[in-house]
Amino acid sequence: MFGKLKEIFKERINIEILSGGHVLTDKSMPVRFINIVKGEQPGEIITEVPFADKKKWILASIDWEESHTRSAGKAAAGAIVGKMVAGTTGAIVGAAMGGKQIDTSKAFLRIRDEEGTEHTLHIKCDEKLYRQLSALLG
Repeated sequence: MFGKLKEIFKERINIEILSGGHVLTDKSMPVRFINIVKGEQPGEIITEVPFADKKKWILASIDWEESHTRSAGKAAAGAIVGKMVAGTTGAIVGAAMGGKQIDTSKAFLRIRDEEGTEHTLHIKCDEKLYRQLSALLG
């Protein structure tokens, strides 16, 4: 009974896959979202793919590419609204609020299957997710 409860309450890490997800399932279907659960052995992870069996992998490495963008259009709209409401100071504050940074960071997740073949998943990955995945490395 406690084994089943332990399995239910394992921490699941939600991942959005940009490319490479086809290796996670034997079915010919695109894979975009998965959950990763820590396995029993060091570095072992279990992938939970919708409509497919769970698979065990070894997490070999993760390479993170931090990136941010700003929306010039939203900054301009914020400046216009801010100027209408509060003059010059409002325009500056509105531009700053409208042009907030958007996290566009990505990572390459390298995993090995049971035969030892290495596969690469290209994923969306912010700093929090990078830290969660790094903690799973063996």
